[in-house]
Amino acid sequence: MASLEDSARMLHGLLRASHLSAFEELPALVAHRAGEAGLHRARLYVADIQELVLRQVTGQGLDAGEGGRELRIDATLGGRVFRDGQSQSVPVDGRTQHWLPVLDGTERLGVLCIETDNEPEEPTSAAMEGLASLVGMLLVSKRHHSDSYARLTRVSPMSVSAEMQWTLMPPRAFANKRVTIAATMEPAYATAGDAFDYALAGHTAHLAVFDAMGHDTSAGLTANLAMATCRNQRRQGRGLAEARDTIEATLIEQFSHTRYATAVLADLDLTTGVLTWINCGHHPPVLIRGRRWTTHLTCT
Repeated sequence: MASLEDSARMLHGLLRASHLSAFEELPALVAHRAGEAGLHRARLYVADIQELVLRQVTGQGLDAGEGGRELRIDATLGGRVFRDGQSQSVPVDGRTQHWLPVLDGTERLGVLCIETDNEPEEPTSAAMEGLASLVGMLLVSKRHHSDSYARLTRVSPMSVSAEMQWTLMPPRAFANKRVTIAATMEPAYATAGDAFDYALAGHTAHLAVFDAMGHDTSAGLTANLAMATCRNQRRQGRGLAEARDTIEATLIEQFSHTRYATAVLADLDLTTGVLTWINCGHHPPVLIRGRRWTTHLTCT
């Protein structure tokens, strides 16, 4: 059983050691520190971009996953934990195996598998949850400068335009006490002119969806330019109408009327719930309640 002192020592040691550690070093580092607290065989899995499989991070090979297992998300216990966000425990060879979700806020990153000698008591359960939370933070801090992470989370070759889009867009999920935001892109490995963006400032959630003409790299460049211009205007405190006009002027200046993009730009007041939005030639947003389509939103 892990005591509170063991847990604190484990988390502190892992945090200190992580500052000069790369993504590839995380599996060994996590297993070593967890073992010191009585948590055995700690194994880390991360999800692919389409969230179809979980791939074990071994730290070996070009993708840091050489020799590791691959688990289907729709057919394994680890996959269920990833999908539902709830820990699960099962007896395995005289020990108890624990599967815990690894999250960045509400963005699902993967799962952590740990074994204990018996059913955990409160301090041990808290230690495992703390470890999974810290591992999520470390994954986020390491993934942006790791090609190994990018390779491991892909199961197919990615187009240049999709490479641009995924690099620029924010995480696919965010939540706080007032709002939940989620997005995805398909086809994940060949997305071209489609992009989404969101950000919070005070009591406002800024939202944007872009769809540039075409399905090639030029479409990706157009969408990226539109998104960057939108962010630039937003961060200067400009309103939706000003942002729309500046995006259009920027695209015309760059492409001389040979490329275009449609968009929906919106601001959600998190205090009142009022949604203010502008439709720039895009399909109208669909309102869904109770998992069913109810109506389209209309501009007034």
